[in-house]
Amino acid sequence: MPAYPKSGSTLDSTTRTSLSTQIIVMVNNEPVGAIQSFGITQNRGIKDITEVGTDGIIELVPSSANKVSLNINRIYFDGISLPEAFSRGFRNLQSQRIPFDIVVIDQTTGTGDNAIIETYHNCWFESLSTTFTAQDYVIAQTANVKCEYVSTIRGGEAVSLSQGAGGSRQVPVQLDSAELAADSGNTRGSLDYPGLISAAY
Repeated sequence: MPAYPKSGSTLDSTTRTSLSTQIIVMVNNEPVGAIQSFGITQNRGIKDITEVGTDGIIELVPSSANKVSLNINRIYFDGISLPEAFSRGFRNLQSQRIPFDIVVIDQTTGTGDNAIIETYHNCWFESLSTTFTAQDYVIAQTANVKCEYVSTIRGGEAVSLSQGAGGSRQVPVQLDSAELAADSGNTRGSLDYPGLISAAY
């Protein structure tokens, strides 16, 4: 397999760039149609530790839990509002009282066990807006969704353990059991595992 000089990227006759046409968004095992954009944001606070007498940062440490939010834009299609398209039995956010999971299937490395399955757990609608315009007659709705946590698996395990599936590029990775458990959703985070203070980098 020829590779691009220096970077190691594979060059052959197949398309290796991930495409949105290979992404399926599902709720309650039902595909959600007419999504125009699906934005994912994860963030957590990082604190700079400095000291008197040192001109610089001596360490960075996480200061808050990871927060996951989604920004979803969908065309008002089939006479179904955005919450209804996500298998919810309501149209207005005031009605939600049960959280739900959103599953995103990434088929860029293959289907079945080779697909990457990302699950956004215990989601709540935070905002919902509908736009009517004279310039574009098509009605669009935008929702912001907050999620309790996110997990990603391929073949039932952390994605890093099957890197290279479907002919994708293999990159040497530093594997840590706590990170693998957190990434695959077996725990909410990796910082509560013992041994953090002495972990080698």
